Amino acid sequence: MSLYLAAMARYIWTLASSCPEIRWLDAFFSRTRAAFGPNANSDFREKTMTYLSQQFLKTAAGNYCRLDNKQIPIRYLKKFAATVTACLFLCYIPTACIADENLLPFPTEFNLGDETRLKLEMNERIRGEFADWFGNQQANGKVTPKEYSYNFVGNKFQLGARLTNSFSESFAQLQDTLVAALPTNGLGVGAAYYQNRPPETTQNSVFLRQGWSKLKYNGFFLSGGRQLYSDGAQGTARNTSLKWIQDTRIAQRLIGPFDYTHTGRSFDGGALGYSSDSIEVSGFGFVPTWGGFETDGMPEISGVDVAGASLNLRDTGFLPNVLARLSYYYYGDNRNIAAVDNSIAATQANGLPINIHTLGGSIAHVIRIGPGNLDGMLYAFGQVGKWRALNQAAWAYGAEFGYQFMDVWASPWLRVGVNSGSGDSNPHDNTHGTFFQMLPTAWLYAQFPFYNMMNNQDVFVQAVLKPHPMITTRIDFHSLSVNASSDLVYSGSGATNNTLFGYSGMKTGGYLDLAYLAHASVNFKPLDFLQFNAFYAHAFGQSILSANYAGNQGNYAFLEAVVSF
Repeated sequence: MSLYLAAMARYIWTLASSCPEIRWLDAFFSRTRAAFGPNANSDFREKTMTYLSQQFLKTAAGNYCRLDNKQIPIRYLKKFAATVTACLFLCYIPTACIADENLLPFPTEFNLGDETRLKLEMNERIRGEFADWFGNQQANGKVTPKEYSYNFVGNKFQLGARLTNSFSESFAQLQDTLVAALPTNGLGVGAAYYQNRPPETTQNSVFLRQGWSKLKYNGFFLSGGRQLYSDGAQGTARNTSLKWIQDTRIAQRLIGPFDYTHTGRSFDGGALGYSSDSIEVSGFGFVPTWGGFETDGMPEISGVDVAGASLNLRDTGFLPNVLARLSYYYYGDNRNIAAVDNSIAATQANGLPINIHTLGGSIAHVIRIGPGNLDGMLYAFGQVGKWRALNQAAWAYGAEFGYQFMDVWASPWLRVGVNSGSGDSNPHDNTHGTFFQMLPTAWLYAQFPFYNMMNNQDVFVQAVLKPHPMITTRIDFHSLSVNASSDLVYSGSGATNNTLFGYSGMKTGGYLDLAYLAHASVNFKPLDFLQFNAFYAHAFGQSILSANYAGNQGNYAFLEAVVSF
């Protein structure tokens, strides 16, 4: 993928070099040339880019180019121009510029008087993704050819304006989403984008991602409009370790903006509550928008509603380094489409709604012991309601513990845990026992997204290291299985539009073992507004995957660059 990004960067640089609005990049690359010597620009950049361009981005007849054997209109590639800095940075690291972090040539905040401030915000992410999804599908000894190994590229550009004063805050944000070189008969992540908008292998949409206002008075708040919401993120932790646990191990398990994808998900509606130094109480009611693997994020998903309330205890002097939460969520789906499950009775009752009530809680604590910090996190959910014609009765829980050595090189943080969601043990009774994940950002907890926490047990060990102030690495190993062999293996992150349920299911073949999974990621942030992320995962498929695919080894990887201010 880095080669694709590099090839695109050469094309983008040709377009951008004549643009007077970005002449400030000259200073950026002058430092690069200084780092590599006087011939760095002519010898290194040109020869490398020319070779990569010839190999990976070949111009076709007319107004198209080729990427991974897919035709892409030239006009779409021009949308990558905003990431020229990040793309070229991937090709040769300009170490000489790192000392100067103030590279932005223009102000982004303005004082309008009377304690009113205007802030301009921009976020640009370009990502190249590689998928090798286990092999061709097979069932009952019959193999179905699929495009299981492929590459594709995505870009998300966001531009917003935030207006704040002592009693209110307003924010509006436009988003441009582009994905290209999608497989037409594929498996996995790229196939999910294509499934939402066939037959387009290049997809582009511009829409309002956020547009909301919030009133604030003595700790009380009321917000309305199109906004983002993450369950578990309320009552923001102050302790840095607790904040990491809250953001990456608690939040968005059930409801989230799904920003792993190139579209994301928004929510139309309102929220209200009260926040202080020690507690936050809040409630909300939303209609989700299209999004996720659907590249058009403007319309609402008619027929789907979510609502809820939570009581959050923050880590204060009352209970130092403790973060606790009680929550209730309602999910309703009145779309007359087939639900994905293992039950014949539910499948035949498509006209009936899904109404799920989820009650849960979590607690996390960090304490100093010896040369480092010991942490623990527990959560549990219980579900009741109606799943079409069936009664919903499901559960999920998690227990995680870790120890971080604070005075050792790289501050290694070692963690272990188990996360489990119930499955349906009897497809013939009147109970649906599969835990339903609603509208999560499932990738946070399933970073090779061929599974999620529905009918799943995930036992893991994890290491987080920070070998340099600019670099954070994470390494995981997971043992994955299902809780009910009579149920399905589920993947997905919830409804993406009016016609797709949002989850898919794979038969277990009567087995329990799904896969052993290893993955690693590196975050490199040389500047406040610039970062790079690299991710690679390999799955060692076990009985279930061997029963569904011609192969049992899978790979997923991406490289991305993010400019944000």
